[in-house]
Amino acid sequence: MWKYYTKIIQRQSPGGQLCFVRDLSVCEKLNQQTQLEFVGTARIDEKWQQARPYGDMPGPSSLRMLSYFLPGGALRNTNLIQMNRRMREMYGDIYCIPGMMGKPNVVFTYNPEDFEVTYRNEGVWPIRIGLESFDYYRKVHRPDVFKGVGGLVSDQGQAWGDFRSKVNPVLMKVQNVRQNLQQLDQISKEFIDKLETQRDPKTHTLRADFHNELKMWAFESISFVALNTRMGLLTDQPDPNADRLAKHMGDFFNYSFKYDVQPSIWPFYKTPGFKKFLKTYDDITEITTNYIETATKRFESNEDRKTKCVLEQLLALNKQVAVAMVMDMLMAGIDTTSSAFLTILYHLARNPAKQEKLRGELLRILPESKGFLTDESTKNMPYLRACIKEGLRITSITPGNFRITTKDLVLSGYQVPRGTGVLMGVLELSNSDEYFAQSADFMPERWLKSDLAPDIRACPEARSRNPFVYLPFGFGPRTCIGKRIAELEIETLLVRLLRNYKVSWLPETPLQYESTIILAPCGDIRFKLEPVGVSM
Repeated sequence: MWKYYTKIIQRQSPGGQLCFVRDLSVCEKLNQQTQLEFVGTARIDEKWQQARPYGDMPGPSSLRMLSYFLPGGALRNTNLIQMNRRMREMYGDIYCIPGMMGKPNVVFTYNPEDFEVTYRNEGVWPIRIGLESFDYYRKVHRPDVFKGVGGLVSDQGQAWGDFRSKVNPVLMKVQNVRQNLQQLDQISKEFIDKLETQRDPKTHTLRADFHNELKMWAFESISFVALNTRMGLLTDQPDPNADRLAKHMGDFFNYSFKYDVQPSIWPFYKTPGFKKFLKTYDDITEITTNYIETATKRFESNEDRKTKCVLEQLLALNKQVAVAMVMDMLMAGIDTTSSAFLTILYHLARNPAKQEKLRGELLRILPESKGFLTDESTKNMPYLRACIKEGLRITSITPGNFRITTKDLVLSGYQVPRGTGVLMGVLELSNSDEYFAQSADFMPERWLKSDLAPDIRACPEARSRNPFVYLPFGFGPRTCIGKRIAELEIETLLVRLLRNYKVSWLPETPLQYESTIILAPCGDIRFKLEPVGVSM
């Protein structure tokens, strides 16, 4: 039987230093071990000595925490937003949740000064809880494919730093991302064409599941960026392998939440459900590598191109790096982008006056609905980008940002030892009048740098002056590597959709969310799409 577990060990090192080791032990047969060491002299400064002991921090015991999720418990059937809000009401702006099943304790804080302290002390290789099933799959279950490469989702420490330094120039370079604009625009046009076939001309409602259609758009888009391949998911005859891959990606998100986020015994015993999860991973790996092989042959037969796509540049680094990064892009680029897009569209649909102001900008960018988007025409879209920021302020796809401390820190007057998890609750603060005036209102103007028109006046005083309160894509070295890709995809489809339709929200209740690895929209999702005309 495989043995695979994590734990935090504290020990005294030979030089009198405290050494915290995060053990990632893999079966005796392979005798592999990865360690993350937090080494440094124990703090004895005045601020540390005056801080309250870590053990005095508010928070539930392990048994009390478990009881909250039992029938009748305070957190029963809550999503991440509701859970964080209730825990904050019970324990205040800083509290500690005990670690279970080998995971570290997690301190939840809603103090932006704590956010800054945590980020400023994260070091060059910031550590956060990865998806440990990834590491197990890639390094233990399938070392034949990945040859020790874990990837950005699961690697930590220097291994993560080495991987990130290789892929950063490819995925964070503006030119590399924006070279995909023409194809992403074409995909958005095809998505609009498909919606039109599903729209009832009398009621202006869709006969299809809009959220699911958005996932297909997101998958088609990220597949082109990552694999330089069109999957045909917006047509009636998609590539059969692409159809399988799309289904597996949906299963992956559900499995990963079950085995990486919720308490699970899989590190100690491989349940039938976990084995099924590994089979899903195998299928994703097989299909992805086949697409990469096909694309590689295509590149070899056409070496005269002036620019190289993302996949070509990744392959030039290392094949294992390319396979891991492409899989990470596919897995991370479907539910996240579609959920973010749906959230932003919901806020615009609920605020028709703001939507009309945005449409005025879009008509300037795209006077003819069938025209083409270009680098030049999309350079200046301040109100669109302000709408995106405002939508993600009100409802980001995660309730907070996470780090494991590599140094002893003082947070909100409490000692927090290195090796402790810290969850920074940015979503709660983004919806607080203390940091954003009229925080419940959808106000894109708060993000504008200058007035755009007499009726579109910049209102920067309505947003927080603290740069650590609004961080939808994270901060520092671990800023989301897909940030530029996601922004380009969302911008492109918003231009197309709102240029063609006036969008209204139909349900009487607000958009609901469920917890997976992210906050995903769920429940009654219905929009009314009224055509605005070919040219205006």
